[in-house]
Amino acid sequence: MTALFTGFVAICVAVMARELKVSEFRQAWINGLRDELSEFTTKAHEWMELYLDTNAHQDQKHKEEMHSKLNGLKYESFRAFRKIQLRFKPSDVAGNNLLDSLQDLLDPGKVWIDPQDTKGKTRYGAWRDMADETILQARHLLKEEWETTKNPLRRALRKLKNIRASL
Repeated sequence: MTALFTGFVAICVAVMARELKVSEFRQAWINGLRDELSEFTTKAHEWMELYLDTNAHQDQKHKEEMHSKLNGLKYESFRAFRKIQLRFKPSDVAGNNLLDSLQDLLDPGKVWIDPQDTKGKTRYGAWRDMADETILQARHLLKEEWETTKNPLRRALRKLKNIRASL
């Protein structure tokens, strides 16, 4: 009986140690994702602001001068975007939705404003609204991941949901 009890306690300790380690890795994942999202949105913001400013100028020489700077910022943004993209499984719906929203931040066509309905809004203001929505989406995803990290049972329930959804 003592041996059985000792074995049970050993298994419980091993499971708890594993959960603690998984939680540490998940927290590191959350912190890394938060840093990468911040880096990406900062670069995307800088790029969009420069893009809109450059295209507002009529001077072709100015546009040519800014071209290399715009490309540099764009590629830095895409580097940060790819790092974020590599953190998510291809089947992660919430992750893919966030990735789509992030990619939209580098698409000037997404900040079109209907001339009939501007109400004082600029393309930059429309971009800021889109960026704010994307950050809100990221905050929800990060909060969900944090709650899962705090509560291991929640992670088990999510796995069960994913299994049921794939059937």
